[in-house]
Amino acid sequence: MLTKLKSQPSIGKLIAQYDQLPRRDQQALTMLAIAVLLGIVYFAIWSPVARFHDQAASGKENAAELVAWMQSNAPVIRRLGGSGAGPATVSADIPADGRALMGLVTRSARESGLTLQRFEPSGEDAIRVWLEAVPYSEVAAWLEMLNGKHGVVIDQAALDRAGEPGRVSVRLTLAI
Repeated sequence: MLTKLKSQPSIGKLIAQYDQLPRRDQQALTMLAIAVLLGIVYFAIWSPVARFHDQAASGKENAAELVAWMQSNAPVIRRLGGSGAGPATVSADIPADGRALMGLVTRSARESGLTLQRFEPSGEDAIRVWLEAVPYSEVAAWLEMLNGKHGVVIDQAALDRAGEPGRVSVRLTLAI
């Protein structure tokens, strides 16, 4: 392969020019070529491999620390998981049908200090609600509570600015 490479005309010219250089220049050029080759090997191969190895080792250490923490806190995790203090208790408050949803919406609106102007069923598991000139922050907190505690979702919503700043008129379709 080396003889085939040397038979190329451009390589032959470079070899001829190299041979014509003084011995000291040939040595300097050889050292420069070796330095460039070592730089390419270091920056293209060694450095990325070493960086990947360091990241993998760090990830392994983090995973080992997490496993150790989980094992040391296993009794607490089991106790909290078995106590029902999670999403399982939320599902008990989800209304079963449209009537239960209507009762929940009217009761929770009253508890939140909101007055429903009008409400009506919309299908078997949804309700349409109208509120006029109510504080936006109270409506947002009420809707967040309905969704977070009871799993009620907003199917459709229309909010219009009311006369006073911070107040809105709202038309909602809430569903189970």
